[in-house]
Amino acid sequence: MMKPDIMPEDQPFTLSTLPPGRAQKRLALAVMLAFLGVLLILAGGLSNIQLRRIDSFVPAYGMAMFVNDMITAVLLFNQFAILRSCAILAISTGYLFTALMLVPWMLVFPGAFAPAGLLGTGLQSTDWLNAVRYAGFPTFVIAYTLLKGVNSPKRLWEGSVGATILSSVAMTSAVVCSVTVLAIVGDAYLPRIMLDPVHFSTFALYLAGCLILWNAIALTLLWIRQRSVLDLWLMAVVCAYAIEIYLVSYPGLARFSAGWYAGRVFGFVSSILVLIVLLHEITTLYAQLHRAVLAQRREREAPAMPFRHQLPTKSNSHSQRSKPVQTQD
Repeated sequence: MMKPDIMPEDQPFTLSTLPPGRAQKRLALAVMLAFLGVLLILAGGLSNIQLRRIDSFVPAYGMAMFVNDMITAVLLFNQFAILRSCAILAISTGYLFTALMLVPWMLVFPGAFAPAGLLGTGLQSTDWLNAVRYAGFPTFVIAYTLLKGVNSPKRLWEGSVGATILSSVAMTSAVVCSVTVLAIVGDAYLPRIMLDPVHFSTFALYLAGCLILWNAIALTLLWIRQRSVLDLWLMAVVCAYAIEIYLVSYPGLARFSAGWYAGRVFGFVSSILVLIVLLHEITTLYAQLHRAVLAQRREREAPAMPFRHQLPTKSNSHSQRSKPVQTQD
């Protein structure tokens, strides 16, 4: 995948420790430039076009995002089990949080599973749950960035990695459930994001601006403290998050516009970036391990082969000793 710099022998070669190579940097830069190019194309009048409402789009998008984020969270939790790093635990929990927040958002979205949404929700709960998800991920990214330089309490986690992961999952689930209950019960008291099931209020613009700014802060911190391949691709993910928020909120101020659908596509792309890199890392490390095992086998067999050919056989040596010596008369 890359040529890593010289690292300590006891340092595991994982996505969160390997420094990015030139190919990785160029690829990530190309991806982010492609994001910006698509944004420039869609930022004009094209994104204001109101398209046909497709109620099945929300469950399909939500389930795809949920599966991607959950798999990414599981793989990052595995890296935490290896490294015992507070930073990896934070970003793993961040992906878990975004995955779990998608569940109530899909359930309460009008028209996805019921005309007015499930769980007895009101008009504002759907987008406030979505806003919490948008704010939650950069918050965990910021926590990950700030915790990278902190020495992890490895002695406290020896033998309790499973308990740490389970407690993180339990606390994250409790937070998601609490936020969902508060959003549904307090729907009448929440600031109005939606004027009706389709159109946004002007308050949505200010909220989206704050969310984009929060993502920009996370992106800046990642840029300043960038050290690993994971940092590099998290920058691309945060960039895609900011573009998604812009396209979903600003153009047209309405759901089911071309910009709204395009923003959801950006969200799906952001959910698979780190997952693809993690799967590529696993495949690469497996191939390296396979080559190392084959090399060890060849090293064990190589010394025996010349030695076997050099030694004379027992029958040949006996025949040479018993052969009579001919003398000339």
